[in-house]
Amino acid sequence: MLTEDINVALRPKPDENGLISGNEIAKTVKGLMKGEEGKIVRRRMKDLKEASAMVLSENGCSTIALSKVATKWIEKTRI
Repeated sequence: MLTEDINVALRPKPDENGLISGNEIAKTVKGLMKGEEGKIVRRRMKDLKEASAMVLSENGCSTIALSKVATKWIEKTRI
């Protein structure tokens, strides 16, 4: 999910036995920290962080939607 769906992680490649070697882990970590793929992942994480902050802000869509639900619930309880 994190690697394929939302592109915020790198996946080490298993060998022919399905195992992940220490060298592969080191290569993946180095790629995340210094490589182009790591830059892309960090940029994607920053974008997702900003987007989630926006929807949760006072005028964000999640806050507005929850406010509408609460207002409708209050109106129904008055009837």
